[in-house]
Amino acid sequence: MKRLIINADDLGVNPPRSHGIFQAYEQGAVTSATIIPNGSHSDSAARRAREWDMPTGLHLNITEGYPLSAPEHVETLLEANGLFRDRYQLRKLLDEGRIDAAHLEREMRTQLEWFLDNRGQPTHIDSHHHVHIHPAIIPLLCPILERYGIGYVRIPEEPLPPYGYEMESERLASAKRISDQAHSARSHYKAHGIDSTEHFRGLALWGYASKKNLRHTFGRLPEGTTELMVHPGSLAAEGTPFDVDPQRQTELQMLIDPEMGETLERYGIELCSYLSILA
Repeated sequence: MKRLIINADDLGVNPPRSHGIFQAYEQGAVTSATIIPNGSHSDSAARRAREWDMPTGLHLNITEGYPLSAPEHVETLLEANGLFRDRYQLRKLLDEGRIDAAHLEREMRTQLEWFLDNRGQPTHIDSHHHVHIHPAIIPLLCPILERYGIGYVRIPEEPLPPYGYEMESERLASAKRISDQAHSARSHYKAHGIDSTEHFRGLALWGYASKKNLRHTFGRLPEGTTELMVHPGSLAAEGTPFDVDPQRQTELQMLIDPEMGETLERYGIELCSYLSILA
């Protein structure tokens, strides 16, 4: 059996992104989402997800925006202006051992407790820019997940290059770095009793979303349970370059396409959510 969780990242980052994700859940193929805890729309998105009983996990974020913790308690994570360091700076400093572990633990715990207060128990954990698979973060995050009874994380390990379409060499190299690190992360999480889906897709589709490329992805889906990462959104007049990228709307239209059900049936794919595999 081929089972597929279609998880929309960044719920709550801003109203247009939230609107697109909820539309893709209500009218389309999205079966799960992860809420970013420090977005401009996080509180409202968490409340609506709770009202809809929408399967939702936590999208840990320590690479964009402001922390939920007091700045003086997480200062090695921050720039002088109080914003999180970007993903490249953070990874470099993590590699060099220059991020205070106590600061990481505090912010990750604060974000998880925000989720518990505003949405309830998360179905699973993933993170902005996949920082949760970094070898410096895993041993800090595992005890937190164990303490709060969270048994699933995303492992973004994906066969690359993709089947049926080409990626730019720089993008492909970046995706491979993430996938290789995820391969190592899987065994570390499993050693702590923290599981993941058997397969993952979405690294290759990011930036290359289209109905055609989604069909290529479906056509090569393996047996077992796969998580597909997506980033739909409604039209945004302002925001980050990622928010205003036309790909957000392309992904939304791809996911609410009336032919989606027929396509999934053709490839023998059953949609499910993290709640399904937790049951």
